[in-house]
Amino acid sequence: MLILGEIRTCLLRSSSSVRQNVVRELLALIPGEPVRVSERPMAHAVSADVIRGVDCSLPTESGTRSRAIGTVSGRALISAGRVLQGSVTTRIERAKFGHRLAWPHYLSRPGVVEMIGKASATDVAEGFLAKKPSAATLDLGAVCESIISEVQLHPGMDHDFPFQSARTAMRWAALGSDDGSEGHVTFGVESDTLRSFFVSVPENDLPSVVRFCEDVALHDWVLTTLLRLVERSGLGSGGGDEVVRRLGPAVEHVMHVWMPGFHVPDSMLPLWRALERRAGFSLQREATVNRIRDLLTMRSVLAKYEADQVRLGGQRQSGGVGAQT
Repeated sequence: MLILGEIRTCLLRSSSSVRQNVVRELLALIPGEPVRVSERPMAHAVSADVIRGVDCSLPTESGTRSRAIGTVSGRALISAGRVLQGSVTTRIERAKFGHRLAWPHYLSRPGVVEMIGKASATDVAEGFLAKKPSAATLDLGAVCESIISEVQLHPGMDHDFPFQSARTAMRWAALGSDDGSEGHVTFGVESDTLRSFFVSVPENDLPSVVRFCEDVALHDWVLTTLLRLVERSGLGSGGGDEVVRRLGPAVEHVMHVWMPGFHVPDSMLPLWRALERRAGFSLQREATVNRIRDLLTMRSVLAKYEADQVRLGGQRQSGGVGAQT
């Protein structure tokens, strides 16, 4: 079995964190369908699934032609009232017939695409991760963008970004295995904003992979955004108060959005640990946060010292402590 997915992650278009009652409104993509919300240990909300029909080619590494007919499933997620994600997935299954059926057949299987052709699951997974989508091939990112746009344009926000940040995309593929292993992951940085992610897990763990990938994409965006803010601040090259001012958004909006693994199924935690060993997300984040905190502590100590000097100088001039008689 093969699952393909893409996740776009960005800053919510609001000058401050959005409260939970507003989050419910933003994620009401389907009227009457509930929005799942949790507040511990970090606020997290997920919309109901949106279904879109597709009839296109599947990208393959070998170039083998395969047709995909069915539906993809998309949803929006908001973390800490601050970070928005559009997540779209579909399960690829080989069609029982070599021709297209009536649409009611595909609509009865939400989130499933039937593949007509001889390509293998591995061939499709490799092609999906390696090749840029075209007008004729499966493009999950386009559905992500439409979901994100619907949330960002909602009138419940002030539509004012507190700082400039880049939107990241993570394209992922998950294959079910029956070799008895716990699975493995491969994380690739394709560009400043594009990531590829391959997951191999036992067949019965495949349904849990979607939430795992969404969590990885969230924390990759948080780390990437934090590093860019530090880079733009000039930390390490002097600048004093101006550096502190530029780091303000990192402290106020980004640093606290970090709880990897808390919102994923327990079966995925070994894969999170394996990813941490290779990619070092938490180590890099901790080192960056410590640099920021050290700078802020140093500036606070220096400001107190300067204030004390001014106070003592005033006391001497007025004949107070330490004045000459």
